Amino acid sequence: MDGGDEIREAIRQEEHQPGSGGVLTLTPVRERRGPWLQFRVPHGFEWNRYELPIESLPPHLDGFRIVQLTDLHFKAFWSRTYDKLADRVNQANADVVLITGDFVDSKTHGPSQQAPYAIRFVEKLRARLGIYGILGNHDGDLVGPYLPKSGIKMLNGGPLEITPGMEFIAIAEVAREDFDWGMIDQIEPKQPGVVRIVATHYPDTLRKLGQIRPDIVLAGHTHGGQICLPGGIPLIWHDSLPKHICHGVHRIGPTWLVVSRGLGFTSLPVRAWCPTEVIEIVLRRAN
Repeated sequence: MDGGDEIREAIRQEEHQPGSGGVLTLTPVRERRGPWLQFRVPHGFEWNRYELPIESLPPHLDGFRIVQLTDLHFKAFWSRTYDKLADRVNQANADVVLITGDFVDSKTHGPSQQAPYAIRFVEKLRARLGIYGILGNHDGDLVGPYLPKSGIKMLNGGPLEITPGMEFIAIAEVAREDFDWGMIDQIEPKQPGVVRIVATHYPDTLRKLGQIRPDIVLAGHTHGGQICLPGGIPLIWHDSLPKHICHGVHRIGPTWLVVSRGLGFTSLPVRAWCPTEVIEIVLRRAN
């Protein structure tokens, strides 16, 4: 069974009988709990740390740390919460900070009115090997040219060696229909001793990635439901994967799928039973 078949079979099992064994869910080490009810901006946030065992991880990458931010949804104002968030990210001394889309909220006024606030935030971030990002559906194609002013390295598709033994692959799809099968077909088979990490905005892009056998897929978009029932049960999650996979870290076939609830608000300016979130990933060698 190849990577694509393993992923499809695991998802099929979850769709027909959740918890049937197709998906393994990890529990994070939680630094703090986010407020269960939030309005307009994140008032505090959860910091969730996961250690992911990776087959054939090079020894020098054991302990490599990635901080994932997503769905910032900046509007045309600033909050002190953003200063506190940037300070906490920098305290982590991560190897890489990766932002998986939706820097701004407005699809029409984002470049002119909201991008300056996103730039102000990203300028504050620090990581040993740099800050990287991809666009989301709210960013459209017009926000991207503004963001490099902040020092971020925007990933626009195809593999990029971040450090020896690690490659990032960006899925450049502002809209789902932008998915580039040609780019996927051109990616070489994963080499032994290389960890392959895919950055995408949409979790269900995982269905299309089996042939490149990613070790980790990092995604956002769902907001974890944003407005949930008590216990974090999402009401709407804007994704075709089973709803219990719309946040958290899950083992699906050969791949770890990481879906962050993100930090922003869209449509209704409220979060209920769905705290804003930062995810820290620590790579570990599999026993």
